[in-house]
Amino acid sequence: MERASAEVFSRIAESIDTTIIATECEISGTSLTWLPVHAVKRPAVLNHAWFARAAGKLEHAGKYDLVVSVDSAATNADVVISHFCLGAFASRFAGLRGGSHALRRVYQRVAEGSLSRHERRLYESSRLRGVIAVSQGLKRELVAQYGLAPDTIHVIPNGVDRAVFHPMGSHEEKAALRRELGLPESEFIAVFMGGDWDRKGLADVIRAVAKLPDVRLVIVGRGNVAAFEKLAASEGVSDRVRFVGLQVHPERYLAAGDVFVCPSRYETFSMSGLEAAACGLPMLVVRTNGLEDFVEHGVNGFFVEPNAESLREHLERVIADPQLRCSMSRAAVKTAERFDWNTIACETRDVLESIARERAQ
Repeated sequence: MERASAEVFSRIAESIDTTIIATECEISGTSLTWLPVHAVKRPAVLNHAWFARAAGKLEHAGKYDLVVSVDSAATNADVVISHFCLGAFASRFAGLRGGSHALRRVYQRVAEGSLSRHERRLYESSRLRGVIAVSQGLKRELVAQYGLAPDTIHVIPNGVDRAVFHPMGSHEEKAALRRELGLPESEFIAVFMGGDWDRKGLADVIRAVAKLPDVRLVIVGRGNVAAFEKLAASEGVSDRVRFVGLQVHPERYLAAGDVFVCPSRYETFSMSGLEAAACGLPMLVVRTNGLEDFVEHGVNGFFVEPNAESLREHLERVIADPQLRCSMSRAAVKTAERFDWNTIACETRDVLESIARERAQ
C-alpha cells in the first residue's frame, strides 16, 4: 500500500501541488509538501487511532481542494484509495492473522473489529465523493459491505516498475545471480514473497515443498520466522527452506527463481504476484481479488486450491514440463506490460481532478 502510494503520488506531484500527511515520506519534488505525523508503532489499533487523530488536525489546519485517504488512514475524506476491505476480510477470516497462537488470534479479532468499525464510518461518511479500488473484486466487496453505489467506485489497479522487475537476460546471468545470492545454480527454486504469512498460505507452501525433494523454497519478507522454521523442521525440509527476510532488492530473488508460489486466502491486488510475472515467473496462486484480473489459468500460471496438495500437484506440472514453464514465463512478462505506473498515475490523477471539479461546483 505504501509503495503503491509512493509510485502514484510521486508522479501526480510532478504536475499538481500535493501535500502528504504521513509518518514517513521517501518521495520529494517541487510541488510536494510532507507534513510528518509522529505516532506510536504498537499496537496497531493504538497506532491507527493516534495517526488518524493527528493527521486530521493537520488536515483541518490547511486548505485543500481534495482530501484523499489511503484505505482508512483518515477519519474523513473526499476520496478513498482502497487497497483492502478489512470489513470483508474480518467477516470471513477473523483472527487468521494471529496464526495458531490463541492469544494472538483473540487480539486480531479485537483489532479487526475496532478497525472495521472505523472503516465503516469512513465509507459511510456524507463527505465521501468517490472511491478508487485496486481490483474489480475489491469493488464488489465495498459495494456489498458498505452499500456504496457502484458508479462512485473507479477501478485502477496497482502497477509494476519493469525497469526494476524483469527476467535475467540469459541462463548465464541467472546462474551468476544465484551464485551471488548463495542459491544453487541447477536446482528448481520456488519463491514466496510477502508478509502476513498465515493469510498468504506459507504453511501450505512448506508442506507442498516437503513432498517434492528436488524443490528449494526461498521466502522473502517479514513474518513469524520461528514458527515457520519449526514447521519446516517438522516436515523435514529445513535444509531446503531459506528465510531471507525483507530485502531492499526483492527483484533479485524473483529473477533468480523458477516459479512464484502464494496460495493466499485473501488478496485485493497482489503486487508481489505482478512483480513475479514481470520477472518471468509462472504464478501459482488462489483465485481471488486482483489475481483473477491478470492471472490466466494454464497460460501465465495456475489457479490452485488453498491447500498443500493442490499446490504440490501444480508445482509438479510446472517442474515436469520445461516447455510449459517457458511459455508461461513469456506470457507472464507480456501480462506485466499492461500495468505501467505512469499510466496508472495518470488514470488516478484524472479521477481525482474530476472529483475535485465536481466538489468545487
